[in-house]
Amino acid sequence: MRRALLIWSLIFAAPAQAEYRLDLVDTGKRDYYCTITVSLTNEGGAQLTELNVFFLNFIGNEQVGRSKGASFMNVSPGASVEATFETPNAPCNDVETYHPIVGACRLGSSFEEKQVCVDRLDLTMPFKAATALN
Repeated sequence: MRRALLIWSLIFAAPAQAEYRLDLVDTGKRDYYCTITVSLTNEGGAQLTELNVFFLNFIGNEQVGRSKGASFMNVSPGASVEATFETPNAPCNDVETYHPIVGACRLGSSFEEKQVCVDRLDLTMPFKAATALN
């Protein structure tokens, strides 16, 4: 009976709760770069040591750019930090969504599987479809 309960609890376990909220703070243009400033708020209960991300820029279903990567570093529970991402030669004013690609995920002093951080991202428009970099 105990084994059956364990199996059922694993099958129906709640998904990881979103802990890292992304907000678009600003968009701009510098030389031939489109820039987006993104805020990450740690709504969880533990320190986020590093989340390295870049963004794929989309108009509808068409990818129109890829930003340079940047990291959100040392984000305490309840705190927010900002990072600016630059995308060369993208149609700044036309981009509809930004798809985050996680390149590194570090919680505490050790690196985690990138999917751990992907699962903890709280994505609201204009962010969607987060993925772990292979």
